[in-house]
Amino acid sequence: MLSLKSLQCFVYLVKTKSFTRTAEALYVTQPTVSKILQQLEDDLKVQLLLKPEHGRKRQIELTEIGQRVYLHAVELLKAEQNIFQEIENYQYLKTGKLKLGVPPLGGQLLTTTLFDYHQQWPDIELSFLEVGSKAIELALVNNELDVGVILHPFDQQIFDFIELSNYPLMVLLPKDSTWANRKSLNMEELKHQSFLMFPENFSLNKIILDACQHHGFYPNIACRSSQWNLLADMVQQRMGIALLPRYYTDMLDPNLFVAIPLENPQIPWHLVMAWKKNLTPSPAVQAWLTVVREHFKTIKIC
Repeated sequence: MLSLKSLQCFVYLVKTKSFTRTAEALYVTQPTVSKILQQLEDDLKVQLLLKPEHGRKRQIELTEIGQRVYLHAVELLKAEQNIFQEIENYQYLKTGKLKLGVPPLGGQLLTTTLFDYHQQWPDIELSFLEVGSKAIELALVNNELDVGVILHPFDQQIFDFIELSNYPLMVLLPKDSTWANRKSLNMEELKHQSFLMFPENFSLNKIILDACQHHGFYPNIACRSSQWNLLADMVQQRMGIALLPRYYTDMLDPNLFVAIPLENPQIPWHLVMAWKKNLTPSPAVQAWLTVVREHFKTIKIC
């Protein structure tokens, strides 16, 4: 069977034109070099080197087919070197790809984490799937993503995870609302309001709808948007109310808005960084999880 070791010996011999130097380079004896070369010719069933003339020392001169075999051998050895170089680059994060699922509502949490990861591993290509939590879960199950941000509840028998945040939903109102001074609001009080909601494929949308129906009503939905700041703008224009995580309502101008805690029920916006169990993370993914753990040592609860 043709071996890379025999091809390596053959290439060394042609380059050095010396059995002695080839033997030294490969840490073998000269008879071993001759034996390897003879075995290679037997395996290929061709003569690679010209036979020495009678009484003369064997010269390192290639036959016509020997020259062609030599060129192919050089390419094969180069390909082997490239394979090991590729593996080294992969292991030491000089190449690779991180496929990350990020929901439209939640990506802002990862801004500094992504920046730090890129600063440490600039050669890793970042690829994003920007869809809702349920779609990210499905992509993780189907091995289309390495990691992804998903919303509680989820099947913890399928995913390992790192806690990212757990913010309560707030009722966002204009600053001059009649409820502006309330310490809290319950869901039943909101049943006659117009709701500004997230798209139907958002997990948080379903959680809000389930809470409304649990309290005996289906909300009057005035508009849907995946952009939390657009929902806030519509609240300011008195198109309705919005239920937003406190993470976002804290960013709004308190001179324009008031955010009242929602109680009965309290609805958490509980996010995790998840990846599929029983799969060995690639070096790029392992490095990402290390950075995430560092950034989210303490879960963000407000």
